[in-house]
Amino acid sequence: MRFSRPPLTLLSMVLSLVVISLLPSPALAAKTEAEWIAQLASPDEGKVVSALQGLEKEYPDSETARAKIIEMLKDPREKVRRKAARVLGALHAKVDKKVLAEITPLLTSPNKDTVIDGLKALRGLDAASTVPQILPLLANPDENIKRDACRTLAEVADASAIPKIEPLLSDPNKKVQEDARDAIAKLKLRQK
Repeated sequence: MRFSRPPLTLLSMVLSLVVISLLPSPALAAKTEAEWIAQLASPDEGKVVSALQGLEKEYPDSETARAKIIEMLKDPREKVRRKAARVLGALHAKVDKKVLAEITPLLTSPNKDTVIDGLKALRGLDAASTVPQILPLLANPDENIKRDACRTLAEVADASAIPKIEPLLSDPNKKVQEDARDAIAKLKLRQK
């Protein structure tokens, strides 16, 4: 008796595609730290952003990588500066006031995504000194900026920020109200 191979079923094809999709992306394939750092010099903005992400994922504890990421905060390309700031925040990097002063200009960008990335970056840093630059964002007309300002203040401010957040408890947007309530509760807990 001879056995024949059964035809591929739809299920086996789907499973094959799932397995393939779980394989590492060639863009983030394992590279050495030196290769990622060399890619930071690329004129291609996308390659630089990819290199920043690669350094974040593969070399999160490298002081050499961290120093290079900090240098990227001075890059003339906004997306590169945004990503560098976000990576530093994600790594909870120890940074000084000089580095924070290079991140805070993101908060005054006319691009709302840049402002939000700046706020998200600050959440992961010891950034209490940036509270004066964050507080005006509570009055921003964009609801997402107000929400992220509340979330960031909840992480970096102290209870003295509560009176500035309280007016948002009656914001027309329920989600802004919720983030304001959460920030106030977190700041009150920290006060104790």
